Amino acid sequence: MSFAEVFLRLGVSLVGWMMLYAYLLWLAAARVAGCGADGAEMYAVLLGLALLAAPSAFAVRATRPFAEVHGLLRWLAVPLALLTPLALATVWQVFGRVHGEGEALCSALAPPAWQQAWVAAQLAALGLILVVLLRLWRGNRAPPG
Repeated sequence: MSFAEVFLRLGVSLVGWMMLYAYLLWLAAARVAGCGADGAEMYAVLLGLALLAAPSAFAVRATRPFAEVHGLLRWLAVPLALLTPLALATVWQVFGRVHGEGEALCSALAPPAWQQAWVAAQLAALGLILVVLLRLWRGNRAPPG
């Protein structure tokens, strides 16, 4: 492989990792941050970020031809696994508010359509990300002996 391809693959993989970290950190923090002066804008951004982060999970696999680098980078999945329960707590909180109580995220009005689809989109994105990361983790074990 050429020198340029090595750095391209490494760069694509690192951008994928950064997207996953940004998504999961924002999703975990949204539960604590709640609604600000902008209302539910943070949740709208998270909806768009889920649509960007889910395909970015495949970018972390770009370093697969380089087993040693790929093996080192797979450890970046551990903090993401630790953030996942906090992210799921945010999704559960929104589910209770929008679908359980039938209220919008930041008001007592009926939730708009994008808020009703928010939970499903987040669960789909988290599921895809977790499947890709589990396959990444399991597929890169050192050979026995």
